[in-house]
Amino acid sequence: MGRRYNTDILYGNQLAGAKVRAIVEPILVMSETPKTEEHIKIDQEKCNGCGRCYRLCPTGSYEMTPEGIADWRSYGMTHCGECGLCRYVCPVDAIDWNYPQGGTGIIHHWS
Repeated sequence: MGRRYNTDILYGNQLAGAKVRAIVEPILVMSETPKTEEHIKIDQEKCNGCGRCYRLCPTGSYEMTPEGIADWRSYGMTHCGECGLCRYVCPVDAIDWNYPQGGTGIIHHWS
C-alpha cells in the first residue's frame, strides 16, 4: 500500500516518537474503557525498518527498536488515534490494522 506514497520528504526525523507524544499527550484523554486488545500487529519478518510508520504517526505511537523494527506495543495501546495511516504508508504491508473494539481508546480534546 505505501509504495504509492513518497513520504520521505514530509517530516524527516525532526518530529517523531517521543517528541510527538510530548506534544499530543495534553490533548489525549483515555476513555472510561481503555483498550484491552491490540488492533495493530506488526509482522516483524516483513518489517524492513524504513521508519515511515514511526515518522508519520500523528500521535507518536511508534518507536523503532535497536534492531530497526517498528514497535507499536510500547505506546500504541495508550496513544494510538486509530487513523490507520501507518498501514497505508508501510511499503511492505507489514502492519495488520483492524478497527479497535468500539467504545475504547483515546478521546481527542482540542483546545
